[in-house]
Amino acid sequence: MNSRSIKAHNTKEKIYSTSIKLFRSKGFDNVTIQDIAKAANISVGLFYNYYKSKNDILNQQFVIADEIFGNFIKNGVQGDTMKEKIKNYMLFYIDFVEDNPYDFTKVLYNNNNTLFIKEGRAMQTLLDPYIEEAIKSGEITTPMSVDEINEYLYQAMRGLIFHWCLYDGSFNIHQRAEKYLDLMIKSL
Repeated sequence: MNSRSIKAHNTKEKIYSTSIKLFRSKGFDNVTIQDIAKAANISVGLFYNYYKSKNDILNQQFVIADEIFGNFIKNGVQGDTMKEKIKNYMLFYIDFVEDNPYDFTKVLYNNNNTLFIKEGRAMQTLLDPYIEEAIKSGEITTPMSVDEINEYLYQAMRGLIFHWCLYDGSFNIHQRAEKYLDLMIKSL
């Protein structure tokens, strides 16, 4: 990278991190692009050089999530059985969601956000080898395919996250996810 591309990368990162801080402190809906520009000490025009809207910052979160899940897999998912590894993978997903600004999560989890169903996203496809291994080893005996099991788990956890958002994060989502995943994975 040359100095110009490094500067551009750093500016984009500054806008992103400033936005996340503002979303955490004020809530997504209460932050304007002008607020972001002022806090990042840039012009509004420069913001638009990197992002089309605040929602573009949400899209960046999906890219970051895929990277984080890639690193999580590289470090190895804990568990004595493949079912335990699948459960721990899904709990990592829940913890990842819970670690993000709550208002930000509320904005992400809406029916207009089609990034959740984008084919080939690493966050979802990285789970497939664990499901495949569980089927091969006989831990999972359901006639469902790998894709169906993956979708089943993600649909359930997204539903739980949506429910958690409806209740303004008023319950321990990790504990509830652990309980539900035990039941779901046992049924496979």
